[in-house]
Amino acid sequence: MTRYFEKKYETMGRGELEELQLKRLRSVVKWAYERVPFYRKKLDGAGVKPEDIKSLSDIEKIPFTTKDELRENMPFGLVAVPLEETVELHASSGTTGTPVTVVYTRRDMENWSSVVARCMVSAGLTEKDIFQNPTPYGTFTGGFGLHYGAQKVGALVIPSGGGQSERQIKLMKYYGTTFIAGVASYAAHLGEVALTMGIDPAKDLKVRRGIFGAEFFSAGLRKKISEIWDMDVYDIYGLTEMCGPGVSVDCEHHDGLHIWEDHFYPEIIDPKSGETLGPEEEGELVLTTLTKEGVPILRYRTRDLTYLYDSLSCDCGRTMRRHAPIKGRSDDMLIVSGTNIFPRQIEEVLMNVDDVGTNYQIILEKKGTLDKMTVRVEAKKRLPQETKERLADLLQRSIQAVIVLRPKVEVLNPGEIPREGIKAKRVIDLRPKD
Repeated sequence: MTRYFEKKYETMGRGELEELQLKRLRSVVKWAYERVPFYRKKLDGAGVKPEDIKSLSDIEKIPFTTKDELRENMPFGLVAVPLEETVELHASSGTTGTPVTVVYTRRDMENWSSVVARCMVSAGLTEKDIFQNPTPYGTFTGGFGLHYGAQKVGALVIPSGGGQSERQIKLMKYYGTTFIAGVASYAAHLGEVALTMGIDPAKDLKVRRGIFGAEFFSAGLRKKISEIWDMDVYDIYGLTEMCGPGVSVDCEHHDGLHIWEDHFYPEIIDPKSGETLGPEEEGELVLTTLTKEGVPILRYRTRDLTYLYDSLSCDCGRTMRRHAPIKGRSDDMLIVSGTNIFPRQIEEVLMNVDDVGTNYQIILEKKGTLDKMTVRVEAKKRLPQETKERLADLLQRSIQAVIVLRPKVEVLNPGEIPREGIKAKRVIDLRPKD
């Protein structure tokens, strides 16, 4: 039977939900206009006043907010309340530039923990679970966000933090961990570490559910994690600018991610023209916070590529709109010899080959006037050189069938590609930037 954390909202009728969205949209636009000089200037420049928002479609009158604009106003230029009314601060990982800082009021914290709790319950977490959180704690939102949500559900939380992979496995075995969270690539790595310790995650550990986010992961990687751990794998989506983890999650049917539309208003736009797209049309996800007090954000261009489902119903009973798993970021697209390529396309090929492990890198170089792509991938186990060469040839041909280009493929032994930071570094672009 499907469980809910806040059934009243998660299964709310569409008409009632849209009334609530409009009420909250009008409120947050007024809040931002009156309290954040950046938004007053932006809305005045567009000739828009808070009272002009009379219907949900009027949101299109509001100009987009971009990441560069957020960075220009860091650290506290977008804060809508006195700092003494805030109780917590978090920041993005800053992997692509100046970290984006957000602060939270007590009400923001309550809402954040509630939406994460919804995600956790959707993924099957109960008060009977022992939840281990191998996610870095600190200004990164993942550690604390997942902790607060699991705690709100009533699970026993082991705040193991990031890193120390062998210790993570020992804790799982010692305490009987049943549920984990974090980054998908790290979950895959932990599974491989366990095997090197002589521990079979599927047989020797009790972890049977996991919820992962912070980076896109393909259906192939999901399948590998599921097989290594004998685990039901869930996808949680979020971003620091909205709250952190907790914007959306997939349910037990694994058919798209439910967006908590009572807190975040979603749109899909054409990344180039900014034109609003309809259901089932792939584009860039744009989000507006409907309940944020500390740092309200209007029509934020996430750069994440997805589409909204046409269907408003799901067999789980939730009525919140679903989006497809994130394909990648609009600025993650690689242009190699004039061909547009997303890393996820290559990951899908790699993860569907049995002898391939879960760690890989794409390296781009310039040889004279030509682009050169090398895909380095770890094998699942140590292989003879002849077997590696056959596997590399198979992967070359399989990747070429998807992206047209034929890359060089290097098959390495397990553990030869270094892991650094929270998220796996999948692309290394060594081409000159001129």
